[in-house]
Amino acid sequence: MTTEKAPSSSKVADMYDEITTVMAKLWNGNLHYGYWSGPDDDSSFEEAVDHMTEQVIRRLDPRPGQYVLDAGCGIGSPALKLARDHPVTIKGISISPRQVALANERAGNATGLAGAASFEVVDAMSLPYPDGTFDGVLSLESMMHMPDKLRALQEIRRVLRPGGRLALADIARPTLPGDNGDGAPKAETSDETYSMVRIDEYGALLREAGLEPLEIADVSDRTRRSSRHFVAGAEACRDEYVRAIGAEEFERRLEEGRRLEWTPEIGYVLIAARRPEE
Repeated sequence: MTTEKAPSSSKVADMYDEITTVMAKLWNGNLHYGYWSGPDDDSSFEEAVDHMTEQVIRRLDPRPGQYVLDAGCGIGSPALKLARDHPVTIKGISISPRQVALANERAGNATGLAGAASFEVVDAMSLPYPDGTFDGVLSLESMMHMPDKLRALQEIRRVLRPGGRLALADIARPTLPGDNGDGAPKAETSDETYSMVRIDEYGALLREAGLEPLEIADVSDRTRRSSRHFVAGAEACRDEYVRAIGAEEFERRLEEGRRLEWTPEIGYVLIAARRPEE
């Protein structure tokens, strides 16, 4: 299985603690890519990130009364949307204490969602929940941060009930002409907070974790516009970002963000999988 150098969990937590307060002011609190249906889709970025959340929820296929885990919840926007649109109970987890605090505050202030959504600090690679706790799991751009992706997927499989579904969105490597998967991806990054799996490797990874792939969709072309919006949002909050992470690190991330839209080695995948019936 080809991945970059594994990210560090502590660095991921530190990164999100640093930027959460700034990011919470942007895009209705969503910290993920947008989804456009095609080149003629003129949706705003705020609309596109909601469309992405809807793509993930559709693959989750939630049913009334189910208990769902959001593995890598950010500040809770996808979980709160799921709870608003479907009669389910959701537990969100993050390794960032600041994200969890803000997510719980937002859940407490959300009209009509009392008790439907709650959030806690948990490492997705070591879930504290009994086997078969959840009817469904969603993972929206959190798998790329997992130092051990197989272990994280095995934990998801363990806490899913038999027949339970996983809906996963991830930044990943598309398979390019002449790409045999050897070595590091051409689009290298100095960031120690993420690593990518090749899209065509995800099926084997899911099966090794004991999950049955139902759909693995390369949607790279429908998400690339996101980078320009991330850059614009960061520039709009320049002073706050610089206070949080320093001018040099801000400029590095900004330049990296500008390159991503035109970097074919960076792609995006939407996945539906299930724990087999026993």
